[in-house]
Amino acid sequence: MRNKIVLLSSLFLAQNLTAGTIALSNEQQTDLSLTLYSSNLALVQDSRILGAINEKDEIIVTGISKQMHPQSLQIANAGKILAQTLNRDIVSYQGLINEHIGKEIVLVKDGNNGEEIRQSVKLLNVTNNTAIVALNSNIETIPLQSNSWRFVFPNSTENLRLKPSLTFKSEGKSTTNNVQLSYLTNGLEWRMDYVLVLNKNRDKLNFKGLASLFNNTDTLFNNAKIKLLAGDIAQPRQQQYSLDTQAPAMLMAKSAARENAPSNIGDLKLYKLPNRATLQPHQQTQIPLLQAEQVAAITRYRHQFYVNPYLDNHELKTSPSTYISIENKKDNKLGISLPQGQARVYTPDENNELQFIGASQLRQSNEGDKIELTTGKAFDISIKQRQTNYEKTFDGALVGMQLIISNHSSTEKTLDLSASFNNNWEIISSTYPANKKSSANVEWNIKLRANSSNVFNLKTRIKNRK
Repeated sequence: MRNKIVLLSSLFLAQNLTAGTIALSNEQQTDLSLTLYSSNLALVQDSRILGAINEKDEIIVTGISKQMHPQSLQIANAGKILAQTLNRDIVSYQGLINEHIGKEIVLVKDGNNGEEIRQSVKLLNVTNNTAIVALNSNIETIPLQSNSWRFVFPNSTENLRLKPSLTFKSEGKSTTNNVQLSYLTNGLEWRMDYVLVLNKNRDKLNFKGLASLFNNTDTLFNNAKIKLLAGDIAQPRQQQYSLDTQAPAMLMAKSAARENAPSNIGDLKLYKLPNRATLQPHQQTQIPLLQAEQVAAITRYRHQFYVNPYLDNHELKTSPSTYISIENKKDNKLGISLPQGQARVYTPDENNELQFIGASQLRQSNEGDKIELTTGKAFDISIKQRQTNYEKTFDGALVGMQLIISNHSSTEKTLDLSASFNNNWEIISSTYPANKKSSANVEWNIKLRANSSNVFNLKTRIKNRK
């Protein structure tokens, strides 16, 4: 009896030590967290149910990114890891070709009488869309796109899978806690997009920041906690794997837009989305991240010209740039770190319908910064610019400039005018007093009355470089 018990125990132990395959699909996923970067990179943290395992078990994890950085993979709560493999090869025409090089395949074509002709060959290589095969004692070439022959592969694809997967083995564990997977992957990223609605008086605007999330992988990331890291990071070098992608569909998340103050991660800023989100393969999702209303703004016009120390007979006709200036302060409904992103500006027309009036790159901004967005050229302000005087002197030249600035609109405008110099300079005379000077630049703020023209004359002394 005792021997029977020992024998049964031995059989039971042997059965438990027999190599087994444990599949972990998305159904075993208990939590998912994504940290997206703005440079085609993301950190994936994936938790799945995994009970006790032994060292002969092979764990197969599906629902992972094919563009994973294998070197970044960390597996926790699964015992000491002995080996881990990322299986990128999936069933495809090219994958079948690569898998069967050096193996027997069958060539098939339809005969003249409608019968099927089959011929077994050995696939030697594939190059320049041509298959090289061994037939009896000869070597033949067959175009891959041939309308005559087609390839028939044996139904054995152990190394090819329907989806990318991760396999690993460990020394085993007796606990039932969940396995934790962490890895970096390409194919996921985010960027900031801003929508600014300027009122008719052009002195207030509604400010909305949208986080655009891009999933350019074949993987579904379901019900994920999402964090967005703003700032520049140094990325590890990684071989890139190209994917055939389609244009992503545009989705709008149902989350209410609200201000979302970031936290500090080293020298970077981390934004946390208020709700979980699902990122479908090859889709773009937009989620409101922050919003402010009735933000004070100043709409101005800017023109810069150069004063050169040589004769110039050309006359320039142009229009000044239109720009919007915003103070990033709490008392101006902002006062939050803003990631860089594309800002699109709209304003209502006479029928109160919003019209797009320009776009500009909003640079990374911190609390207290001044934000300036150039939206285009002013249609109703014109500038005629020419050199009116040029005289050589023993140490340089006297240069005169004239600008005729016309405001054709029915409202007063303010023009920020600046002159730039490449040499040492001094102003001899100016129609308007300068507001600001630097070593290479001087600025004026000029009020332009409605339906008026202003003549601006500037005379300068420019010295030769030593």
